[in-house]
Amino acid sequence: METVRSIRAVALVCVVGTALAALYAATAAVTAWVPSYGFVVQALIHCAELAGLIGLALSGAAGAGLLGRIGLGGAGLGQVLLVAAELIYPGSPDVGDQLFAVAPLLSAVGMVLAGVAVLRAGHWTGWRRTAPLLVGLWSIVVLTPAIIISGGPPAPAALWAIAGWELTWLLLGVAVLTGTGATARIKEARASA
Repeated sequence: METVRSIRAVALVCVVGTALAALYAATAAVTAWVPSYGFVVQALIHCAELAGLIGLALSGAAGAGLLGRIGLGGAGLGQVLLVAAELIYPGSPDVGDQLFAVAPLLSAVGMVLAGVAVLRAGHWTGWRRTAPLLVGLWSIVVLTPAIIISGGPPAPAALWAIAGWELTWLLLGVAVLTGTGATARIKEARASA
């Protein structure tokens, strides 16, 4: 029961953090307001995304297979590198750019693999099953092309794509928050069988 509380706590961090992040990105897209401390805010946003990923990993929704472990590990490493990139960039743009070249792709591919593992494991039903996959696909299909074509933030197209990406993370957080009880019941049933 304590694990379920922990999972729900990190999922709630993800939900609140990514909801605020989507609002932050949309506000920046409309007003072109980018605070001087934006890199700290963005690092905290990636921490909220990482919280959702941790909740997903702890929930067991990706199953116990190698695909899920590789996906969750890759996505986790990508998110940690995104936090580092945000914090390093202001003082060392070259190193920050190198991290930004690798981290989003690592996170996206990891989320696609984790998403496939969630689908295969079958612990979640309905829309929850697709939430992790949606995070990875949005990053590959929408976010990365928008950033490349627009030149990245503060271009409005990039910021709107980022706002959409944050909404996919928000959905993941809600999926973890609401799907945790079902996953725990499945685990208990399998353990007692």
